[in-house]
Amino acid sequence: MTIRLITDSSCNVPESYQQSLGISVVPAWVNFADGASLRNGVDISDAEFYRRLESEKRAPTTAQPTPQEFAAAIDAVPEDEVIIATVSSKLSGTYSSAVQAVKLCPHKKVYTYDTLSASMGSAWQIIAGAELAQQGADANAILAEMARVRDNSKVIFVIDILKYLVASGRAPVLSALVGSLLSIKPLLEFNDGLLELAGRVRSRKRSKRELLHRVVTWAGNRPLRLAVGNANVPHEAELLAEDVKQHLNVQELLIVEIGPVLGSLAGPGTLVIAAYAVGEAS
Repeated sequence: MTIRLITDSSCNVPESYQQSLGISVVPAWVNFADGASLRNGVDISDAEFYRRLESEKRAPTTAQPTPQEFAAAIDAVPEDEVIIATVSSKLSGTYSSAVQAVKLCPHKKVYTYDTLSASMGSAWQIIAGAELAQQGADANAILAEMARVRDNSKVIFVIDILKYLVASGRAPVLSALVGSLLSIKPLLEFNDGLLELAGRVRSRKRSKRELLHRVVTWAGNRPLRLAVGNANVPHEAELLAEDVKQHLNVQELLIVEIGPVLGSLAGPGTLVIAAYAVGEAS
């Protein structure tokens, strides 16, 4: 029996993987100051979101999918067993919505899983789980593999414009340091589901160099599946991807755009490297 994986749009699973692995995505909500509430990837595209973000006087807010929306996604799939994997519970109430949805679907066996990450840091875990599901693995094996990927991952990014993250309150350490950070580019890293300040540099060029250096130091020669994420700076992402290929043992490389949920948090210009080690160094 095949097990279906369901996730939320904050995990940024690429559409190609959604299609090939049958991963269902429940959209989060993006709320603008004019009262418009739009579903990520359904009512608003990434391009339209970033166009609006530049002209908005107040940054949009986001809201997690409701338990009822997750329950509807569970009921929409034919499988009797489902794993819901969400963005970090320490950043969003999405995981809580997933847990509540389980109670609404007593007719199916539903497992919940906290990726303790976001964007491609979450997506790699979900992709690995869905690949095993497609091979016929049971839920315990799938969940164990997702946790293994989580434990062997590195997700680090550089913020170009601080005001969005500070306004969100999602990284309290930045609020305390904002006065000293105005002239620099902070590097943030996921640690046990939370965003933590990993470093500070004084120029965009140096920040990208430091971003890559930290991943190289962590990975060594280990084979990686790696994604370069960007918030409306695709050309910079492509150049960073070229540097990644020269310095790391990359088995699979993706370039992805950060969607509205994370874009409203991190702001335009953000660059992310999300990687996990698929084996030991040769």
